[in-house]
Amino acid sequence: MDTKAQALAIFEKHFEQWESDPKRMENGYQYESTYVSMMEKVEQEVLQLSVGTAPKDKNLKKNSRPDLER
Repeated sequence: MDTKAQALAIFEKHFEQWESDPKRMENGYQYESTYVSMMEKVEQEVLQLSVGTAPKDKNLKKNSRPDLER
């Protein structure tokens, strides 16, 4: 599964949960508040998906090639 499909699956999962929440339809404030909360969760998961997992060893992130074109 590619990144775009995984991101769409994440959004779909959270959107369905948000749609099924009866609390969101109590008033305009609740609607907007629950929507913002849902989108923050989606943003966090999609960002983590695009970045990948962080290495456990602090020295692993330093193994990049130096920029020799300076």
